[in-house]
Amino acid sequence: MKPLFVILLSLGTFAYAADQSSQAAKEPAGQTQIATNPTLPALPPDAQVVKKMGAVTWDPDAQKLQWTVQTGHLVDGKFVAVSEDKYEISPDEATMRTSDEKRGFDGDEAEGLHQLLDILSLYCAESVAWWDQGLGDPVPSNQTKPGAPAQKPVKVHQPETKPAAPRIPGTVVAELKAM
Repeated sequence: MKPLFVILLSLGTFAYAADQSSQAAKEPAGQTQIATNPTLPALPPDAQVVKKMGAVTWDPDAQKLQWTVQTGHLVDGKFVAVSEDKYEISPDEATMRTSDEKRGFDGDEAEGLHQLLDILSLYCAESVAWWDQGLGDPVPSNQTKPGAPAQKPVKVHQPETKPAAPRIPGTVVAELKAM
């Protein structure tokens, strides 16, 4: 699961950097414009503006990466959203869009993003193959610590071995591995 965390962290960093460059181009230094949403609380005038990454979606059929960024402030150490912006990147078109604005970016950047998204798609496909084979240890529903691996006794002289996920010919997994 570490590779997935690295990929998602990279996507989050990319999205944050893209958002910061978008904000810097629109605003004078040190000022942030916030479009208020009547269903969300108002931003106090002395509050520090904070941005939080929201949902990220990769649609491999449409070749679109979409995500949301919430703008708000911290109240008692908890994030309070004031507005939400939606972003979309098309690596095939080498464009990024938010609201009514669309901008192009470098072809090398688009190629690098495409490779990153291909790796994410490959990881998802391999994870499904892993799951379908029944690999992994079942986690009891009463487990006290979410995400902690199930404890399984292992003899000291016999290291635990797990079979590698197969490369199934004719699938996305096999095709991407051949690249």
